[in-house]
Amino acid sequence: MSEPRALVTGAAGFFGSAIVRALALDGIRVLATDRVDGSAFAPREDVPTELVEYIARDVAREPLDDLVADATAVVHAAALTPVDESHGEIGDALLAVNLAPLAPLLRAIRTSPHCRRLVFVSSAGVFDQRQARVLGEDDADGGSSLYGAAKLAAEILVRRYGSLYGIETASVRPTSLFGAGELPRSSRPRTTALARLVEHLRRGEQVSVRNEQSRADWLSVDDAAEAVRLLCVAPALDGRSYNLSSGVTRPFADVAAAVVQVMGRPPDANASTVVDAGEDRPAVIANTRIVEAIGWGPKRTLEDGVRDLLAFLGNLESATAGASG
Repeated sequence: MSEPRALVTGAAGFFGSAIVRALALDGIRVLATDRVDGSAFAPREDVPTELVEYIARDVAREPLDDLVADATAVVHAAALTPVDESHGEIGDALLAVNLAPLAPLLRAIRTSPHCRRLVFVSSAGVFDQRQARVLGEDDADGGSSLYGAAKLAAEILVRRYGSLYGIETASVRPTSLFGAGELPRSSRPRTTALARLVEHLRRGEQVSVRNEQSRADWLSVDDAAEAVRLLCVAPALDGRSYNLSSGVTRPFADVAAAVVQVMGRPPDANASTVVDAGEDRPAVIANTRIVEAIGWGPKRTLEDGVRDLLAFLGNLESATAGASG
């Protein structure tokens, strides 16, 4: 193969589209795949589209051998993130999407003539973040959800398989991502409280905030995508997992303040429309390992992310209006 080419699964998703962008802006040719029709896949506005080829494929149902054969590296970002795991059929679907496709994907990489690198997108859900303590990579226990358990199991499979068959691997665990590209999808139906607050205010609605002291580690999706890019082009990967985090927890009140700073419209405590920040996650997820390994570090602020999201939504509306006009 004459030049590097990365296959990105889940490429139409929030994080997947940011990964496609980061790779293409670096001049890397990207083969993007997701289960949505090609008409529903749109790279972000500043992406050099001549470097991106999209092929619709459902990783839970269709083989990827031909796509892997055309790549030198794979970023596996396809995932199902349900809101409620309490129903058995949802749990079954979660495992079918987040675990079952790994076996054929790993086999396709092992038998590929060119591809010898896999970056697996895991999640900070592998941790129990309800305790106020510092969490390093080795503290992962599957967290408190089936999703977190499936992601940790997948990390272990990826690392062991890669070690056994000579595939360079790394897994990344992003925390609460924010920024351009966040929209509700069937595979991720519930957006972040930040995105919901921005959308309500964009529509001119009065909105109140619940649980504004709930803490979380907020990280720009583009900062996280840059870490994936750096791993894709690193001289070597050693199978380790990496936390992608800001390294600090912030109450949602800080997030709301950033939204107000950019949009100039404060929430209304008396409004009937409510954005709930969710449960408190006080654990500090350390990012020391990836900082030391590849020199990565978060750069974009909450305010930057709000501006990025607003610009993305504005461009999306313009494109939709132009297509229907």
